Amino acid sequence: MKINRNIYGGILSIALFNFVFLGIEYMYDNMMMYVTDAGNVVTAQNYVLGISVIGFLLFPVVNRILERYDCCIINAIMRLFMIAAGIACICLINIHASYGSVLVGGCVVFVMLGIVGSEMHYILAKNIDETGKIPVYIGIAYALGIALQFINNNLVNNDKAEAIVLGTCYVIIVVYGLYCRISDAQRYNTSNEIQSDGKDAIQKPAVAAAALIVTVLFMTCIFSTLDNAVTIVHANGSIDIGQWPRIMLALSGLAAGVLYNIADGKYMNIIMYCVTLLSVICVVVIVFGGPFIAGLLAFYMSAGFFVVYFTTTFMRLSYYLKVQPLWAGLGRAVNNIAAVIMTHISIKVLETNNEMALIISALILFTVISISMYIYSQQINKNEEIHKELKHDLINDNNDKLQMFSEYFHLTSREKDVLQALLSSEESVSKIAESLYMSRTALYNHISSINDKTATSKRMGLIQFYYAWKM
Repeated sequence: MKINRNIYGGILSIALFNFVFLGIEYMYDNMMMYVTDAGNVVTAQNYVLGISVIGFLLFPVVNRILERYDCCIINAIMRLFMIAAGIACICLINIHASYGSVLVGGCVVFVMLGIVGSEMHYILAKNIDETGKIPVYIGIAYALGIALQFINNNLVNNDKAEAIVLGTCYVIIVVYGLYCRISDAQRYNTSNEIQSDGKDAIQKPAVAAAALIVTVLFMTCIFSTLDNAVTIVHANGSIDIGQWPRIMLALSGLAAGVLYNIADGKYMNIIMYCVTLLSVICVVVIVFGGPFIAGLLAFYMSAGFFVVYFTTTFMRLSYYLKVQPLWAGLGRAVNNIAAVIMTHISIKVLETNNEMALIISALILFTVISISMYIYSQQINKNEEIHKELKHDLINDNNDKLQMFSEYFHLTSREKDVLQALLSSEESVSKIAESLYMSRTALYNHISSINDKTATSKRMGLIQFYYAWKM
């Protein structure tokens, strides 16, 4: 499958978003340590993670406004405001004059990051066919983001330099969003939208969406508990985790992308189910004083699988629902809000050393996950069958139109091949000529002949005329 060049930009933009989001969170925690105690740092971190959800939920509203007032000036003004607000807040965090200033800076910049992150996921979703290699692209983006964070943490040892790097990357993804708005290849009001109302592509969208939200919420509870179990051991000073596990995170993301893509994602849910079961076992092992290294390996392995899972599933589900800008990036928002809710609860449970309470809680969580994942899987299986039928019908309609168009305008068999290549490819004339095994001159002659028969001019005029022509 040839990759649309816009997908590369989408992958890199999500990689940069992951890097900026994690990097600013890391910087925010470090700056908070200068102005308050450890307990309040955790609380402050929960504030910004929770408020980032507001940004993810705001993006559909922002998107609708920009679609209604399709104006480059309004778009540019909004981007300038987001850049100015984001950079000012990064500086405010970096200066760490007081607890209040760091908190305000963090809250504002994480709302901005929520909006930008949702937009980056939406842009990538619009450039990937719903049956395409979404897990692979998401896995690559996640691994790149983690790799950038690893490089940044090891090479940049100055707080101000770190702020400059993060601020620059933040500006890049905001400007990329502007570029995608004004680019003809990625305009949000084109036929690149998968569907308009979703009712024809899915039988019970609300059931699938609710089941997926519950699944990710309760999975986050388990992975957040495992994270806290590892953190508590690290904080006690018994084991120094260091920076090397970041490499494991990147590798787990890549592995998840490859494994989830097997048979077009047929085994993705069962793989994630097994990873979740392994994580539950590791939590129990750590609490009962088992080998810490086993829990550490399980955590960093499962973290990559989980991020790729919730990002991919929500992006895929967005193709079947009405408000695609909301659902494409909602996985991160659901994960963040669940992590905020679970942080204090899981720490309290772990610190009490009540093994029975922990085991019962884990069993309840795993039971709910099993039920919700089953419901979601059933809905998606039905939806994919319906969507494949619709897509097959659409392909047949397009083939019928091309055949009727060719007959109506008396195109030769070779001219029909040329027209089909022009319609399905964004490559240069040289590349198209190469794919058709002809010279550029021969290709230009065929295009000129088709232009004469259809009374059009040049390649773009022919393509526009074809799509406007009615059978």
